[in-house]
Amino acid sequence: MKKAKKTLRYNLLLVLVISIFLPTLVNAQAASNETAILKLHYFNINNNVQYLLLESSTKKNKVFTPQKNILYKVYLDTVSNSNLISSIKTNDAGKAKMFFPPYLKSHWDKSSTHMFIVMKGDEEVLTDYYITKARLEIDTTTIDEIKNITVKVSKEDNGKLFPVPDVEMKVGIQRLVGVLSGGDEETYTSDSSGVVTVPFTKINMPGDSLGNLILVAKIEDNETLGNITVEKKAKWGVPMVLSEDFFSKRELWSTRFRSPYWLLFMAYAIIIGVYSTLIYLIVQLVKTIKIGKQGPPPLV
Repeated sequence: MKKAKKTLRYNLLLVLVISIFLPTLVNAQAASNETAILKLHYFNINNNVQYLLLESSTKKNKVFTPQKNILYKVYLDTVSNSNLISSIKTNDAGKAKMFFPPYLKSHWDKSSTHMFIVMKGDEEVLTDYYITKARLEIDTTTIDEIKNITVKVSKEDNGKLFPVPDVEMKVGIQRLVGVLSGGDEETYTSDSSGVVTVPFTKINMPGDSLGNLILVAKIEDNETLGNITVEKKAKWGVPMVLSEDFFSKRELWSTRFRSPYWLLFMAYAIIIGVYSTLIYLIVQLVKTIKIGKQGPPPLV
């Protein structure tokens, strides 16, 4: 009997200990399955404007969660106050955008390759992101009445420019939703001389009031060059003519009293049909009530 009581007490104590420490173990296991992900992107716009975009998130069970309000410090080449690019917090989307301060220009010009270091507190969380300074040039040519977009990509080394082969890029027209390819291919790759030539096949494309199109060449997430975009205007489009009576026409986008006749007919037909049915049902209901008040017919 005493042995049974002792065993019962032992089991109760074991259950108590498990109930106390099990949540901690579960949380620790869940935390161990959560992976922190930090990405840094370099952007160069028209060989003039440069900035960095930092993305911070966590991955757990294939679900990415942005890390917001996290303070990071980003340095150029070495961790020192003189090389600090920015001290910035991530937004609600887990992103932070930063531009190069003017005092780093001389340091940036000294070398053709630079490293970016990201600090979180006293910990270096990213130290292997390197960028080689590059230049993207876009031009237009016409040969035998065929319009061509020519793009050249070069990298800098000791103050000189050298062609970069095998660089994949998009070449085309800048539209609202992205870059529409100027030729038949989705992307193009530079040759041994760092040049891409794209025959322009998108004729009769609408442009601005003068017929200008924005031609663009874009390198995206290249391992050594980052993201580079260059633009150029070309009068290759069809001028956009704004009609003064645009909203006075009977079209779908016109006001109510200028709607197409077929649309008015459909709308009024539906309205008349619905209300006619309701009126018919009300009339039948009134007749039924009157018949009910008259009582049953006399028996013969």
